[in-house]
Amino acid sequence: MRRRMIAILLGTVSSLVVIAPPADALLGVGDVVIDPTNLVQNILTATNTLEQINNQVQQLQHEAQMLVNQAEDLKRLDYASFEHLKRLLERIDTLMREASEVTYEVEESERQYREAFPDTYEDLTNEEIVAEAADQWRISREAFRASIQVQSGIVTSIAEARETLTDLVGESQAATGNLSVAQAGNQLVALSVEQQMQMQQLMAAQYRMVALEESRRAAIEEQARIRHKRFVGDGVAYSRD
Repeated sequence: MRRRMIAILLGTVSSLVVIAPPADALLGVGDVVIDPTNLVQNILTATNTLEQINNQVQQLQHEAQMLVNQAEDLKRLDYASFEHLKRLLERIDTLMREASEVTYEVEESERQYREAFPDTYEDLTNEEIVAEAADQWRISREAFRASIQVQSGIVTSIAEARETLTDLVGESQAATGNLSVAQAGNQLVALSVEQQMQMQQLMAAQYRMVALEESRRAAIEEQARIRHKRFVGDGVAYSRD
């Protein structure tokens, strides 16, 4: 384009040179004087200036488009699942802590376990042993109940988590900027972490139930041994002459 403009202008100047008056007319007084050389130089200068302006305009247009793209990239995701996921975890945590027979706190659980399952029953009467067995059965039963409640809570939360997953996938597919896409991805990761934490809580409740039941069975065997020993005594009453 620039070369074309220069060629047209040079052609115009050439025609001016052809029809230009003689050299002595250039010195005349009161006549219009045209210097072809200066005219060509001025035209070239104006052409260069116009080209620079066009380049600056294009550069500004590119910068404006970059700003628009950056604004789109920084557009936030208009969906947040954090409170929902937090509420699901709090619900399961409440179910875990409602089983207060044997807590999950390390020191307190150790104390409660020793009280419920003593090391020996030698110092207890038969009536006290029966009472201990009843308490142990109750504790084991509560552990089964707590495990079932946690399982039910997790199954219920799965349906809600499925809706959250559907919404997050929809928001991710409709995201227009890198930031909103990243936020949708982070929330999907948070959903996965929430489900893993629920599974850990379920395993904790399940293992506690199994541990308490096994402890109860071991206690039954020890209680039976002590009571049998007391019933038999030293065996003298059952000896033959």
